[in-house]
Amino acid sequence: MAGIAIGWYCQVGMFPIALSAALALFAMLFGMLRMSPKWLFGVGALLFMLSLGLYVEENKEAQMAPQWSAGKHEYSALLVEEPIVKGTTVKVLAELSLNDTTAAPSVRKEGLVYLYFPRCVEVEPLRAGCRVSFKGKVSAYVNAGNPAEFDSERFYYIKGITGYCHVGADEWNNESETGISLSAAASHTRSRVVKMYEELSFEGDDLALLSALTIGERSDFPRELKEKYSAAGASHILALSGMHLGVFYMILVALLPLWSRKRHWIVLREAAILMLVWAFAFVAGMSPSVVRAALLFTLISLGRCLRQDSSGVSSLSFAAIIMLLLSPHLLFDVSFQLSFAAVLSILLLAPPMQRFFKLEEKSAVWRYIANLLILSLVAQVGTLPFVWYYFGMFPLYFLLTNIVVVPLAFVLMSLAVLVWVLTVVPFLQYPVVLLLKSLVWLMNGFVGVIASLPGASLALPQLGIAGASLVVLLLVLLCYGIAKRVGWLSLFSLGCIFCSLLAMVFSTTDEFGGNYLVIYNNRKNPLLHAVSGEQDNYLVSTVPQLDAEYEYSSSPFIKREGLPQPTWVNDRFSDGNISLNEGLLEFNGLDVRLVDNTLWQENIYVEPADIVILCRGFLGTVKDLVEAYPSACLVLDASLYRHSRQRILRECAALEIEPVDIADTGAMMVVASGDSFTLLPLRGK
Repeated sequence: MAGIAIGWYCQVGMFPIALSAALALFAMLFGMLRMSPKWLFGVGALLFMLSLGLYVEENKEAQMAPQWSAGKHEYSALLVEEPIVKGTTVKVLAELSLNDTTAAPSVRKEGLVYLYFPRCVEVEPLRAGCRVSFKGKVSAYVNAGNPAEFDSERFYYIKGITGYCHVGADEWNNESETGISLSAAASHTRSRVVKMYEELSFEGDDLALLSALTIGERSDFPRELKEKYSAAGASHILALSGMHLGVFYMILVALLPLWSRKRHWIVLREAAILMLVWAFAFVAGMSPSVVRAALLFTLISLGRCLRQDSSGVSSLSFAAIIMLLLSPHLLFDVSFQLSFAAVLSILLLAPPMQRFFKLEEKSAVWRYIANLLILSLVAQVGTLPFVWYYFGMFPLYFLLTNIVVVPLAFVLMSLAVLVWVLTVVPFLQYPVVLLLKSLVWLMNGFVGVIASLPGASLALPQLGIAGASLVVLLLVLLCYGIAKRVGWLSLFSLGCIFCSLLAMVFSTTDEFGGNYLVIYNNRKNPLLHAVSGEQDNYLVSTVPQLDAEYEYSSSPFIKREGLPQPTWVNDRFSDGNISLNEGLLEFNGLDVRLVDNTLWQENIYVEPADIVILCRGFLGTVKDLVEAYPSACLVLDASLYRHSRQRILRECAALEIEPVDIADTGAMMVVASGDSFTLLPLRGK
């Protein structure tokens, strides 16, 4: 992990890696001599693993480095997943290969790419395993630069997805079925299971929960339902993990009892169980948590075959090494970090806590409830730095939620497997389906109630990498103190964590005095966000309604800052803090003109403006605009059409004007100070 992390942040090169590996091997060989110090072999082994991490990361970076050609080319694509309908488009992941043999060596020739087809009758036959040819332009994923936005560049880079392409309706051909690959077969199987659920009358939130819980299918999972599970502290239920695979494993163990203690029977039974476990993991999409759990169960089965017990921490470490050797960028995947942090904290913290409460002396019912609470608590402790850093929210009622949700998820998984088995016997399947529907409805309803309670989720102050590292260090010290029963160390760690939290809460100050204007990078229509104090904030645009596009741009920032629901402002609005009339926005001493038509040319008494924002619909020349607003700062909104933006930039260059192009710079914050104002970039903040 250290080698991969160093390789991610630093350019090391192959020569230093080879040199460190050679030194490591020398130290290991010399450490094996009888007269050598015992620690030398361990130092060599650690250095070798560090070199190995550097090598796999360097090799992965080299594979991801080439970019696709900037122009249109002929491509061949093998669809590796089932198509997903997204409004007016159909999205599908494909393995792309460039058909142009004359392309430069530095241009990428193959890679994973998301294709977007127009939704039409011709697209309906497409399935995983189909091969299509098309002519198009592959673009790299680029963040919009809005504050607190989802880092799509990093997300797709970690997943190994190299870009996306919008395929024209008349620019592609369905070549043929080429024989289904393993990944396509898994995707097709998931689609068949979802279709079976639909035929059994599951729909809406119930269908979404059952699909996510049993096969990891979350492509159409409702956003509102996902937020409820997150606020209630039950989002781990939605991601297939060791708990889900453990339920499946226990069902297999019950269905395949051990008829004999002879070794060959044990090996045969464990082999059959592992085949089914890995088949389930493959159909479920081979997510990091599922692969980790499958590897752990594999080691457990191998231990049974060899009549040996395996160490939990050693097995977890082995699973991490195997996964990172195959895909080193998994180290930076949120699900990988959360999964391994949760399991590691359970392995280290749960046993001492169980001994502390002397659970072996309690009744079976009390022992079950106490174990459930302990596991939920230590898992939340282990994942706290990552949840804090990535999401900035902490569910307060997670213990109450998990007391109900975890056992219910176990029952739902068992019933779902029973529904699969009884597919050939419909009259026996029907009562099981009715029970399953009732329990799925009950789980969604319970989570909704918990999420609606006052203070269901606590908004935490922003935590950078340094802060997250400090929290991890303190939690490691806390775990060590509890495991070794060092009371002063445990109390010291808890005290430091508490003091750090208080310091961050009380040191959080509003750098801009609570009054600022944000110009978002929103390509559909202009979107401005005026914040006045801690309670009053407004979303400003030239269109009369708020839609999903605006929420996608502004809601992450609103949630991170803890702002209340903003007021939508589009024209003829005034309340003392802000006013908008015929495109002139007055806020915090600023006069901002939104220009999306030609009316500014007809008005001979043009009001002065500090900032002029050219929006979609702007007509006219920059020369005339500058004469009307001679002292204004010129801003090009991201909603401008591409050809209009290019024309305006050419005219600005001829007039030696440097406008602020939101599509290029990302979102900007305008902070007024007296008679002047400052434009601050928000990309990456």
